[in-house]
Amino acid sequence: MILYYLFYLVVSAIIIVFSSKKSWKEWLLRMTIVSFLPVVGWLFPVVWPKAWITNKGQLFSEYMKQQEENIDIEVHVTHSKMNKEKELSVIPIEDALLVNNYMTRRKVMIDVLKEDAIQYIDVIKMAVLNEDTETSHYAVSAVMEVKRKLSISLQELSVKFEQHKEDTQVAKAYAQVINKYLLSGFLDNQTLRKYKYTYIHILTQIIVNGGEDMDIFEEKFKTEMEMKEYIKAEQTCRQYLNKYPNEENPYLNLLNLYYTTRATTNMLEVLEDLMKSRVRLSNRALTIVRYWSGGLDYGSTKQFL
Repeated sequence: MILYYLFYLVVSAIIIVFSSKKSWKEWLLRMTIVSFLPVVGWLFPVVWPKAWITNKGQLFSEYMKQQEENIDIEVHVTHSKMNKEKELSVIPIEDALLVNNYMTRRKVMIDVLKEDAIQYIDVIKMAVLNEDTETSHYAVSAVMEVKRKLSISLQELSVKFEQHKEDTQVAKAYAQVINKYLLSGFLDNQTLRKYKYTYIHILTQIIVNGGEDMDIFEEKFKTEMEMKEYIKAEQTCRQYLNKYPNEENPYLNLLNLYYTTRATTNMLEVLEDLMKSRVRLSNRALTIVRYWSGGLDYGSTKQFL
């Protein structure tokens, strides 16, 4: 029996020598374990040679690190999947206010309150009349919050604009806030008219500053037409055309203006200029040109397209 034990020790010593990488302390520790615990000692992890650790030869620490990375990836994928499912399951706000239960309606309105409510103003105004009093209350709160923020922004930017009219960025910020206010539906006719003229004034200043682009001209022309300021609208179109001679919109705006004011001769001249120009016409512009090239009979049922 002793011979077997001695043979076991010799074989174990040889194996541990090769697996201990010439570390005397490591060899002694392993040898002590397998000596006092024959056979069973080999089951202890401290005795295992690192090269014997499974999982494709990786060290245990590297294996655990890899597992953590895999878990992180799995969590990320799961989170992305949940977000995707959430996006796909989003119910339009209008539908939620009409067909879902009260809890859903209230949650929708709370979510709207957390966002920039001005972009949902039409839906919010509809929710004010909701039969659920709590949903209606949230909607009224949202309306008041939008009005409060717009009023504060208008006051601040009005002062800045008066002090720095030559600052195009200030003017554009002011114009943007006024445009939101005009579209909000909060204004009565008299106040709406007042702010539209203020809007025109600011857009004019932006053009004077040289910071105009096509959108500025379009907004100014549209607002002037709404206010029946046809002389100013014509001036805007001419400035627009001088700035962007190779765009179709200035021509189309002039056609719209002259159609509205029944200026037949001017409309024909603009049509001719447009057909002679190097402007690459869109399908809409081609349709308008072909439609009106047949004649300008205002007694007919023709309307500007």
